Amino acid sequence: MKYILLLKRLLKKKSYIFMLLIVPFMVMMLNAMGSADAGLMTIGVYIPGIDESSSFLRQDLSENPGSLQFVFYDTEDDVVSAVTSQEVVEGWIVPNNLDEVVANMAGSGNSKEKIQIIIREQGLTHMLGKEVISSRVFPRIARDMAVKYVSKFVYNDEPSADEVNHILQTYDNYGINGNLFEMGYVDEDAAPVEEEVSYLLMPLRGILALWLLLCAIAASMYYLEDDKTGLFIWWKVKAPIIRDFLYYVVIIAIPSVMVLVGLIYGGVFTNIKRELIAIVLYDLAIIFLANILRLLIRSIKGLGIITPILIMASAIFAPVFIDFKEGRTIQKFSPTFHYLYCIHDEYYVQSLLLYSIILLIIWYLINTITQRIK
Repeated sequence: MKYILLLKRLLKKKSYIFMLLIVPFMVMMLNAMGSADAGLMTIGVYIPGIDESSSFLRQDLSENPGSLQFVFYDTEDDVVSAVTSQEVVEGWIVPNNLDEVVANMAGSGNSKEKIQIIIREQGLTHMLGKEVISSRVFPRIARDMAVKYVSKFVYNDEPSADEVNHILQTYDNYGINGNLFEMGYVDEDAAPVEEEVSYLLMPLRGILALWLLLCAIAASMYYLEDDKTGLFIWWKVKAPIIRDFLYYVVIIAIPSVMVLVGLIYGGVFTNIKRELIAIVLYDLAIIFLANILRLLIRSIKGLGIITPILIMASAIFAPVFIDFKEGRTIQKFSPTFHYLYCIHDEYYVQSLLLYSIILLIIWYLINTITQRIK
């Protein structure tokens, strides 16, 4: 009954309600941005040539934009102006005779004229843009290289027009058309790979996991506030550690449900069994961690100072945005690291369970020492 009253009291706190509303608002914003026409980023393109390679590139960008949006401009100055005014993220300026550039690259691997990429500042998206333009132009270079190679070793550098056409038709008939790859997770029981998820929504699980960690730290702040006002003087139990655990569970329960709903709405939910196991183990880990921090720091101000450091460290060490392979030992100190990996790998389900047990033992020892000191 006391825990129900605690929940009712929490739902009257504006700070708790605001904390809960962050999730639907964030997921709605990411969904809106991910489904917008611009996709991942907008690129301004100027292709002045009418040669075969220029026409191929223009058609390819128009018909197969992927997760990007391409805006075509009539002049080079228009592209530069669009980048300067931030109408587009970057600009591509293609040489007037792309066929000549392709021929030079196929022959010697170099060309005096190059495709210009205009940017305002460096960033990860520009690295992706460079890879995209390379992948769109390279098929023309590879095609030309195939013609030169077969002409040299089959027709002694003197192929007829019909023979060149035969080479080109043979090359074009070997198009892969996206049937070469099939993605799958290490864990065979994991849900199939979802290829239609927006780039913007891919870090959603990690962001929600960090938010849930933040909620656990907030629970410690609520606890210290209640302890200061004398709540626990009247809340006597035989096993205070169990009372403290359930106190945190009451605070974390609704945010955990919000996380699951956010994952479903964001389109990154896998399967109910793995998701429930992962969120329960993660809840245990962050509850134990939050209790340890509360016992060690013992002040709301101290927790407020350590919270941004903890969240930033978790964002770096856990694969929220980028997965760093270096420093795996350090990364394993983050509960978020185990949670994000256990969704698609059963090994990390076990590691998250072991991590939670270790934190429980540490919490019990610190709590016992603290009680004896009192």
